[in-house]
Amino acid sequence: MSDQFIPIKLPSKCLAYKSVDPTKIKIRTFKGRDQELISELTLGNVRRQFIILISNVLEGIKADELTSGDAKYIMLWEAINSYSPTYPVKVVCDGCEHEIRIEANLKEVESVELPDDFKQPMLVTLSDGKVLSLRMLTLADEVSALDFASKGKSPYLYTYAMTIIDDKLDILAKMRMLEELSVKDLNIIEKWHIDNEHGPDMVVSYKCPMCDYEGKLELPFRFDKLFSFRR
Repeated sequence: MSDQFIPIKLPSKCLAYKSVDPTKIKIRTFKGRDQELISELTLGNVRRQFIILISNVLEGIKADELTSGDAKYIMLWEAINSYSPTYPVKVVCDGCEHEIRIEANLKEVESVELPDDFKQPMLVTLSDGKVLSLRMLTLADEVSALDFASKGKSPYLYTYAMTIIDDKLDILAKMRMLEELSVKDLNIIEKWHIDNEHGPDMVVSYKCPMCDYEGKLELPFRFDKLFSFRR
């Protein structure tokens, strides 16, 4: 049986990539061989395994080059189309304050897209006039950050250091530079990443079965609930 790939539109609109045609991005649903990879997921290997998994189901772009937002969108698409749009979750109702169990509808999740004028690298100016060139965090970067954290080190500055484009500095030099920055300047870098976040927002509506209160909640991005057989 041949694989059935269909077109998919990513939240980045492929504006974060070089020489990637958004009309050539295609995806297929999971097969048994993909479920076998999913069954081997652990907290330690989840992002590395997902690079392999996404490589199997996606055409038109390398999985490790995906932005974090696009990668999450692909995971959500697979959860809906390969399994079920229902997402079981317990929540404390804002109306009656009772803990309730609901079946959230993943199809309600909206995705934030990058603006049409987005481009990278993007230049940001620090308080002393120094200009930094920044890029998006990728799935490969997330794997690298996990490897860094596995050595007992905080990945906070390391993660931002990876997104600084400067051929004259290696990753350690970039980290030392960030260590010496004022919090104000570090916030400028962090704000650029926050302002350009894209992908699923994971917010859905719910109705309390006890008091009929209708509210909103943000679903946790848990792989065990996204990628599980549900009726």
